Amino acid sequence: MDLPKYTGTIHPEEWVKQVQIYCYLKGIENEENIIKFSKLMIDSTIIIPNVNEINSFEELIKALKLHSTFSIYKNSCKRKLQLIKYIPEQEDVTTFLATFRSLCVEISDHKEIITMLINSYSNYFFKDEFIKRVEGINSVDEIFKIFSEVVTFDESKIIIKFGTSIALKHVATGKYLSSYNVNYLTGSGQRVVFAGEELPDRNALWHVTCNNTNHNYQHYQHCTYDDSFYLTHKETGNKLYISTTHKSPTTGQLEVSCRNNEARSLNWINTNTTNNNAPYVKAKDVITLKYGDYIFRSHDFTFTIGNKTFQEVVCHKERIGGNDEWQIEIV
Repeated sequence: MDLPKYTGTIHPEEWVKQVQIYCYLKGIENEENIIKFSKLMIDSTIIIPNVNEINSFEELIKALKLHSTFSIYKNSCKRKLQLIKYIPEQEDVTTFLATFRSLCVEISDHKEIITMLINSYSNYFFKDEFIKRVEGINSVDEIFKIFSEVVTFDESKIIIKFGTSIALKHVATGKYLSSYNVNYLTGSGQRVVFAGEELPDRNALWHVTCNNTNHNYQHYQHCTYDDSFYLTHKETGNKLYISTTHKSPTTGQLEVSCRNNEARSLNWINTNTTNNNAPYVKAKDVITLKYGDYIFRSHDFTFTIGNKTFQEVVCHKERIGGNDEWQIEIV
């Protein structure tokens, strides 16, 4: 371990701790000597007034905080906090929160910390649940604990309800069922439907709407595998539609589009062979989507409109295979 130099890129209190650890490891325990070493390790471009009169760690930390480099450091941390994103596929929540804590050490407003945590994770289920659970909480430690609990919650226990916002991940390619404010150049000329990004964005959000008019189904009632439903695109309000007369742009199978005045009644099919008798549709279930005798499929075939390339989504009557599987996610 090298004796760390102070350059204004670390919090003064953390830097002093590192100097102390270094000195203790080297058998230097006299506070006066450690303070002398500390002052010598301040970068020569950082001029501390009356540095020779500093005789304690508290005075040293105070002097470093009064220097302009500390304001620059705090502003830099604030910018990083505004941009930081929690991506569970890339790091665990422990690592994320350790980084987050180190950046917000000078922030005392718990509401500001809550806001930045909310903005760090794009999952809509998380946002709703986190906001509910931190209401009235002003302990920063408790806020971090709640964040950890919410983001690591086992989504497979969540039953899908009508009105729920979901994303459908194409299992074979990892891309999400999406729509976009662009029309097909072939077929119906309606809004395109495609398998989009590998992380769900606003183009990949759908509402599940029940079309069962016989059982007085309520908004947010649990979905079962016996229910028929519509998928409504959250961004545009258009409904998923399968054309039995128009062909898809690349493979010539049935075209899938979004329309604002027409919809097709869909059904879930549970493809989990070990639990295919489960009555309720849950997050993380792997399913196929069915309209009558037709099955939704995506594959590696693409089509281009303007300068944008889309992964095709179609319907077919062929044998069900791996390209027909979708995983439900709460967003």
